[in-house]
Amino acid sequence: MNDADIKPLADALFVEKVRRARALTIGERIDTSIELFEGALGLMRDGIRSQFPSLDAPGVEGVLRKRLRRLRQVAEHGIYRPS
Repeated sequence: MNDADIKPLADALFVEKVRRARALTIGERIDTSIELFEGALGLMRDGIRSQFPSLDAPGVEGVLRKRLRRLRQVAEHGIYRPS
């Protein structure tokens, strides 16, 4: 399989993903958003534990909260804008 074969498959997967997302009810969208956010928090915690193996659970949560505050500051001040 080469790059020319992958592009149509990736496009088809994306279209299907969008179709399924559009079919969700408001409640399902909220539930999905919460699940995605909780998953992202789990990945962030894992990264913090990997970076600081000696931290206990409250320490990990402290670093997590600090990073989330920083992300909010960046978003609020328009420092980073997705293209």
